[in-house]
Amino acid sequence: MMTPRQALVLTRRAVLTRLGLAGTGAALAAVSPRALTSRASAQDASPAAMAGHPLVGTWIVDRIVGNPNDPPTTNVLTADGGLADSSAGADGLWEATGPNTANFTLIVIDVQAGTYSMIRGSLEVDATGDTATASYSRTVVAADGTVVDQGAEATAQYIRLRIEPQDAVGTPLANFPAWTPAPPAATPRS
Repeated sequence: MMTPRQALVLTRRAVLTRLGLAGTGAALAAVSPRALTSRASAQDASPAAMAGHPLVGTWIVDRIVGNPNDPPTTNVLTADGGLADSSAGADGLWEATGPNTANFTLIVIDVQAGTYSMIRGSLEVDATGDTATASYSRTVVAADGTVVDQGAEATAQYIRLRIEPQDAVGTPLANFPAWTPAPPAATPRS
């Protein structure tokens, strides 16, 4: 049995809850039809559909094909559309554009330089699912929004990282891109 005070509290809670729901409904009603369409489009690529896409996984990336001075990196493409390049400190998104193709956007923030770089591109996985090719461009933007540099379209090669048996110790990864490390910077003497 409730006291009149408890009933009043419940009534206030009910009113506040209804007001909150009404406010949420009003906010949703104010969203433009275009915004709702773009959200629906992003949701069309369900995690279940993305999970089956051949790009999901971890890849070794030769970012600038044919440049022995550029070290390889890794990309992890998740089933929910996430993209991470831990070697470069980049994060981004990808979305399927077909059964073996996708578009992606990566961002790298360079706090010391006061810039960020946007890498925009497309990927295509070969029939084996073990290699992919990307074409991409790069735009470098200063903290104030000024474009300070841009890179023409380039090509990258992707090689799927596979589980290696523990007894493979002492052997390199097959097809891992070779590169020439930069010499260490000279330390000035006082």
